[in-house]
Amino acid sequence: MRGRLFHKERPWLVFVLIFALVLLRFCYYGFTYYPQLDDYIQLHNQSAYYSAKAVILDMGLLSSRPLASVMDYFFWSHFWSFLMAAVALISAMYAASACLFRRVWGEYFGTGYLFLVVYALLPLGMEGTYWISASNRVVPSLFFMALAMYLFQKWCRTGKIFWLPLYFITQLISFCFYEQGLVLSVTGVLLVGIIEFFRGNRSRSLFSLLTFVNAGIYFAFTGYFSTSTGQLGSRLKLTLPWQEGWDNVFFSAAGQTGESFLIGGYKTLFRGFRRGIMCIVENFNILWVLVLIALCAVLFLFARRFTTERPTGEAALPRAWALLVGFLMALAPVTLFFVLSNPSVALRNTVFSFCGIALFLDAVWSMLLTKCSVRGVVTGAVCAACAVVFSVAAVSELHDYRATTQADQRAARAITSAVVGDEGTIAILNLEPNYLSEQNFLYHEHIHGATESTWALAGLLSCAADDPYFPAATPVPVGGRYAGSLTEFGALLWYDARTGTVQSVMAVPTEAGTYEIQTADGTILAVAQEENGAGSLLPAGS
Repeated sequence: MRGRLFHKERPWLVFVLIFALVLLRFCYYGFTYYPQLDDYIQLHNQSAYYSAKAVILDMGLLSSRPLASVMDYFFWSHFWSFLMAAVALISAMYAASACLFRRVWGEYFGTGYLFLVVYALLPLGMEGTYWISASNRVVPSLFFMALAMYLFQKWCRTGKIFWLPLYFITQLISFCFYEQGLVLSVTGVLLVGIIEFFRGNRSRSLFSLLTFVNAGIYFAFTGYFSTSTGQLGSRLKLTLPWQEGWDNVFFSAAGQTGESFLIGGYKTLFRGFRRGIMCIVENFNILWVLVLIALCAVLFLFARRFTTERPTGEAALPRAWALLVGFLMALAPVTLFFVLSNPSVALRNTVFSFCGIALFLDAVWSMLLTKCSVRGVVTGAVCAACAVVFSVAAVSELHDYRATTQADQRAARAITSAVVGDEGTIAILNLEPNYLSEQNFLYHEHIHGATESTWALAGLLSCAADDPYFPAATPVPVGGRYAGSLTEFGALLWYDARTGTVQSVMAVPTEAGTYEIQTADGTILAVAQEENGAGSLLPAGS
């Protein structure tokens, strides 16, 4: 049996292995998902409280990422009672995209298992592959993009006409989940077309230009709906290089790109691994550890036995081509931010570059081991070691997601139990943005509490109270600022994170623009100072 199993590489077994490794990262604390920020709104509140027309059309959600918004309402929301099933489905799509990308590039460069490990398990990608409000956009886009590239390659190789419409449709679908998916899909198909052109499939390769027809269809559709007053109508507002202010766009995008990829990549890997070890020691899960060891042992055997040889003869391409293609596939998704008027390069955006990064590193590794007599063993060992390190680092990220969810929901229970409902707008004093003592990388929306902003807190409280009309609440942390005056709120509540309780407080004026935050028995908890239409909440005695 073992001989038959390892006689030749079986794509379905590779998929199962990568899927298991991807999903395992999210299961250290059990088969449970920990909702964050937008999850409460997109996966529960919208479908529970509002009609599809009110959410999708009136809010203008078809003006950008149209399929993502439609899927939130009609598909992903049905997983609310068991969101880990959604995570498993998304993980399966991500593993499938890894295998499809490898299949495409393997035809030209002999792409190996290091590609799969880097693409699928790099801890920098946790935000884009775990947090459902991001992953249910990023991953479907990558999956349909990889499938479109594979189908187009099949068309170029076989000339069978049915591959062509399948490619056309799947690529158009990939555009409809994320803007970066459009840029990367266009780049990937054109690169396959160029390679096939130089390999002799010239007439068929020219159909790669259909990608621009798909782009036209996408922009025509979203452009039609962007004329509304929807919240996403300005997502793709551009500032081009010859326009005023582009220098500011360029430096902002360049700085964020460097910070997200370099600093974020370093911290989520190295600090993440250190903290991951600590999390495992603190809360040891022997089953998870044993499963990881078993999966990495299988990965070692697969990588050792099926180390892919570089194509030879007519199929051979210069080694530099793999480096160039990898570089372009990594660069393409990022270029979009250099023309967006308000660029914001989040960690989830880095995932679109993983295909290129993984291809580049796999090609470099292959070059280094060209004359190595034990290439398979070394590659297998490196792949297994990387999988262990990446998976352990992911545990620390999952730990922070879990702790943030627990803190959010603890605060929500206290607030919803204390609010009667007729207070009007309320201010929640001493409510911190998050309660993590340490985090791998504090950046943009990466693992932030729903307690950090008015909109996120509104989503959390409406979900917790099961009431779309729950009073609007503004979080005001100690040391934080707020707009207006505390006297404008219908009620002031003080949250104590140590006890998980809320109590009513009063803003007692002491002098012009200064208030003491007092309990009913006169205990002073903090001081508020206000001027010019804004205020600051300071510790008592300041």
